[in-house]
Amino acid sequence: MEIDLHIEGVSDAVADAIRKRVRRLRQFVSQRGEWRITVSPSETRGQWDLGVQVSSRRHFASFNEAIDRLPDVIELKLREFLELPSSVVPTIGR
Repeated sequence: MEIDLHIEGVSDAVADAIRKRVRRLRQFVSQRGEWRITVSPSETRGQWDLGVQVSSRRHFASFNEAIDRLPDVIELKLREFLELPSSVVPTIGR
C-alpha cells in the first residue's frame, strides 16, 4: 500500500494534519493498492478541490471551507468515499 498525497495552498501545519488523518484512515481499509489524493485551491475563489483514487474507484469534490477546517473536512469526505462509519477513527490525539 502506498499513499501518493499532494497538498497545495496550505501551511505546513495544515498539510501535516491532513497527512496524519489520511494515514490513520488507511489503517481501517483492507483494500490493497495505491491511494492518490490531491487537495488544492479551486479555480473558483474560496473553494477547495479534493481528488481521490483508491484502486479503480475515483471521487472528486469541490467545497467551501476555511483552511484551518480542511483536515476535518478531508477526513469526513474520505470516510464517506470509503464508506467508513464516523466511529471508526478515534478522536484522541487530533
